[in-house]
Amino acid sequence: MPADQANKWLTKEILTLAVLFLLFLTFFKVVLPLLTGVDSPFTVVTSGSMRPTLEVGDLLIVVGADPYDLKVGDIIVFRVPWSSSLIVHRIIRIDMSVNGPIFYTKGDNNALPDPGFRTPKDIYGKVVLRIPYLGSALELLQTLPAKLAIVGLIAAYLLYEYSKALGRGDTNNELHELYATEGDNSREGAEESDS
Repeated sequence: MPADQANKWLTKEILTLAVLFLLFLTFFKVVLPLLTGVDSPFTVVTSGSMRPTLEVGDLLIVVGADPYDLKVGDIIVFRVPWSSSLIVHRIIRIDMSVNGPIFYTKGDNNALPDPGFRTPKDIYGKVVLRIPYLGSALELLQTLPAKLAIVGLIAAYLLYEYSKALGRGDTNNELHELYATEGDNSREGAEESDS
């Protein structure tokens, strides 16, 4: 493949990867939040407070929930003032106040309930699905070394394919010239034997 064709191929591959990345980003940042009702429908379990129901490293799928539809026994994801991380615990009691429902929560593996209570504005969502251990793999992919490795692998693949395409062009031209030369020589030999 001549260099100009190889350059076109490389440009096409890079554009294809860019479009796939944009589609991926659009799906996870726009479509999924619209479908699930939460900014990020994925949560990874980071502590053992919900054992044996949820294990560290489990990936949870979370959807937005109307606080009035939640019931005792539901596993919810919520914010608390003492932590910057979201908490995943079970509702153990619901009381009604003039401002709406008040939720009391507890981790299945904790001896005591969580301090205080949750209000509807604290609730991030309700857990609807657990995928065992997948969260650990996804968290690993969020690290800088993993991201650099992925970018490096993509770049290495593109460079390898590009150099292969350039190499094929040289080889094909050389083979074409070789066959053309051999063909000329065999024709000349045939003409000499006819004479």
